[in-house]
Amino acid sequence: MREDAKNPKLNHTDVSSAEAKWWESAEDHKFALEVLQLPLRRKMLRFIGLEARSRDEIEKEFGLSTEQARYHLAMLEKGLVVERVGESYRATITGKLYLENVDAPIETMPLKKGPSQPRA
Repeated sequence: MREDAKNPKLNHTDVSSAEAKWWESAEDHKFALEVLQLPLRRKMLRFIGLEARSRDEIEKEFGLSTEQARYHLAMLEKGLVVERVGESYRATITGKLYLENVDAPIETMPLKKGPSQPRA
């Protein structure tokens, strides 16, 4: 059974394997993870992951100036997690997989409690 058939959240039909962009090296993968360390960029990726969004929509959603939005979107593009399609941006297959397999599990993880402190 195909992976996308088992998991309805995955929708890879909008990107063929010939069009999919992957990290060429460990350094590229490391760069993408560094790009996504910034919480704002992860939020932007989540927002874009739902459907293609224009830069104006992204600016309004996150209260960014045009220059700020361009900078962060360029970083997400370089990390291969979003791509420009006409005047809009959409999550790449890599971005969607990141959201599903890395971001979602982190967001739902319970916070670890530290060692209990004795009461005074």
